[in-house]
Amino acid sequence: MKHPERAIQSHIVRLLRSLGGQVFVLGTTRRRGDHPGTMMSAGLPDVIAFLPTRSGERQLLVVEAKAPRGRMRPAQLAFRQCCLDAHVAHVAGDLDAVIAWLVQVGYLQAKNVPHYRAKKEGEAV
Repeated sequence: MKHPERAIQSHIVRLLRSLGGQVFVLGTTRRRGDHPGTMMSAGLPDVIAFLPTRSGERQLLVVEAKAPRGRMRPAQLAFRQCCLDAHVAHVAGDLDAVIAWLVQVGYLQAKNVPHYRAKKEGEAV
């Protein structure tokens, strides 16, 4: 079954909002006649979220939504590296990848994640 990135992105946005996140979606819709792109810099992510923390501050999470076999373009890889160098959380992947990150940092408990969404032993987050 094929899942377009737009549908995957929608599920990610709903999950992050359900956790109290302020979520911003960057231009995914092309303007009429805007064939080459969305008028954004290449490499910008699909979703930027500010998640609440226990201390009352916000955790910044950047998400590049990808279909199961989707690959990141060079500009997206460069943006990801900038995020990681700046200690900004960056997840590239589908809903399962975001869930795995949320479990890893404590927003979700692994025991509450359905077995078909949980990362298997040895899988990268």
